[in-house]
Amino acid sequence: MMLGAGIAVWVAGLWVSIGEGIVAKKSLECMGKNPDMSGYFLVLTILGIALVESAAIYGLIIAFQIMGMDPATIAAWKPIAAGIAVWFAGAGAGVGEWMLVAWAMDATLRNPALKNQYMTYMILFIALVESAAIYGLIIAFQLLG
Repeated sequence: MMLGAGIAVWVAGLWVSIGEGIVAKKSLECMGKNPDMSGYFLVLTILGIALVESAAIYGLIIAFQIMGMDPATIAAWKPIAAGIAVWFAGAGAGVGEWMLVAWAMDATLRNPALKNQYMTYMILFIALVESAAIYGLIIAFQLLG
């Protein structure tokens, strides 16, 4: 059970921390290339990091679910399978979301006049990536239930 909980939290958190670092690095690069838009890039960074962070929460939810179960009532493979399911969901969401934020920043550098459209599209696409990640969370709950 602890292995499953560890997989759920550790790997989701690992991918999220990598994603947040990439988003922050990209933001600083964009600020350096266009200092006049530093405030806008900071907004994109905060929004992007918050959205990427949501992927790690899935791992935390499943870890708490696993740790709250009675070991005598669950097959040993179920917590590990649930941890792996949420790990793939969190990793996929973390990678997809950090890429979308980075692409939005690059697009804004190329054409600042469309910055609001890029932010709108970024949020829309991140929501779609996030909904796909929820499938992993649902599968993990089903495995545990």
